Amino acid sequence: MRVLADLRDSLTALAYPASCQVCGAMIERYDDGVACAACWTDAAITPLFNGPLCARCGLPVAGPRAEDCALSCGACAAFAFTAARACGAYAGAIEASILFLKSHPHLCRRLRQMILRTFAEQQPALAASVIVPVPLHRRRRRERGFNQAELIAKVLARAASLPLAPRLLTRVKPTERHRAGLDARDRARSVAGAFRAPDARPVLDQTILLVDDLFTTGSTLAAAARALLDAGARRVNVLTVARVVTGGAPGRDR
Repeated sequence: MRVLADLRDSLTALAYPASCQVCGAMIERYDDGVACAACWTDAAITPLFNGPLCARCGLPVAGPRAEDCALSCGACAAFAFTAARACGAYAGAIEASILFLKSHPHLCRRLRQMILRTFAEQQPALAASVIVPVPLHRRRRRERGFNQAELIAKVLARAASLPLAPRLLTRVKPTERHRAGLDARDRARSVAGAFRAPDARPVLDQTILLVDDLFTTGSTLAAAARALLDAGARRVNVLTVARVVTGGAPGRDR
């Protein structure tokens, strides 16, 4: 097995860039994907969410640990979903991995383990009876060839032995690919009515885990959650790989 692992690592450059997309160092392990081990493990480069979080939207907040007190960021009361969580901030190795995932349908082992660890640690906030990936509009899906949210959802569904329903929600309204400069209100307006649950029967009384790669303002996730609730879902929780914490991510609205 060690020989096979060494051979696999030696072929890393065939599947991934040879240098770390964060710091430029050589990537030595296939499991690390597009970032080196140092960038994955340095909290200053790739911040993970290990401290207290807003009980609703999962934003890191100051205060006692979340399990001791129901904390709130004070800005997420209007979101349709019940709870949202992310593995870490949209930075460093996580950011590089998400950008790579937009064009390459593969999640490296380190990223998969991080997603599963967050899912396990954030129970019951992420409780679910069915997993639903945020869909792409059919035109975008045809251009890309795959939906990265569905790849993430498959990893979760397999590990948690939960049903995966990639067709339960559809995106009926295409949105702009780049929306730099739009504030949260404009972003929310741009995705209003963008989603629909064409068959309400599988949704009725279900607790749904909505899965995507990135939470920026929450507008897209809130719109998707609203469509599921309007179709009869009991509750919608959200898991994303990353969360934009400060600044922003131009052109990436979730």
